[in-house]
Amino acid sequence: MSVYRIYSDESRQSKDRYMVLAGVIMHQSQIDEFNKTMQAYRDITNMNSELKWSKVSNNKLEHYKTFVDYFFALCDTDVLHLRSIIFDNHQMNHKKYNDGSKEVGFYKFYYQLYMLFAREYFKEKEDTTFVVHPDYRHSKYSLKEFLDILNSGFRKKIIPYGAPFSAIEPLHSHNSEVIQVLDIILGAIGYVKNGYTLLAKSSPCKIELCNYIAEKAGVRNLGHNTRWGQRRFTVWNFMLKN
Repeated sequence: MSVYRIYSDESRQSKDRYMVLAGVIMHQSQIDEFNKTMQAYRDITNMNSELKWSKVSNNKLEHYKTFVDYFFALCDTDVLHLRSIIFDNHQMNHKKYNDGSKEVGFYKFYYQLYMLFAREYFKEKEDTTFVVHPDYRHSKYSLKEFLDILNSGFRKKIIPYGAPFSAIEPLHSHNSEVIQVLDIILGAIGYVKNGYTLLAKSSPCKIELCNYIAEKAGVRNLGHNTRWGQRRFTVWNFMLKN
């Protein structure tokens, strides 16, 4: 059995026009090494508090770049990959499509993200299994029901049998090194897509970090679709049906 873990988070889901969902996939065998190296970087930079996009500041900018460097070193060596999807909040019609429930709509968006990973990483010969770790959020939505929906969708869209999604285990971001680094990348994508880098009042250090992340990702603009077939780091602007 080959077990992959998918760590996911969201940004700008209500404040701005564009919401971003993103996930990082990593083989289970790599998790301990990732955490050990993160701790080593924390010791070097004396960054022991939770890493968050909202905390990026002038005096911590170079330290945040250090963690970005580590993230993309792992991308470049195929230890982990990132998938992100951008949704236009102005196009959403929860009343028409989601029984009036924002929560139903929200998990439909997560469904799209997780199906991206399933299509790309499921290998029948390896008996691939996915464990999903969304950032913890208060919700009455049944994760058991969502797990069933994921496996049903897998059978409908990918292979007509099996249930590769074995569990959904939310994590508090302060307990997950992967989600904390993801928050930095995700925050930058949302910052660019919502136009903050174009505003005079915006944080210069955050703009600099956005540009740094784009350079590391090999893209001109973090808010634009990446080219088809790219594997290490992708951005997809999802077009909702009218």
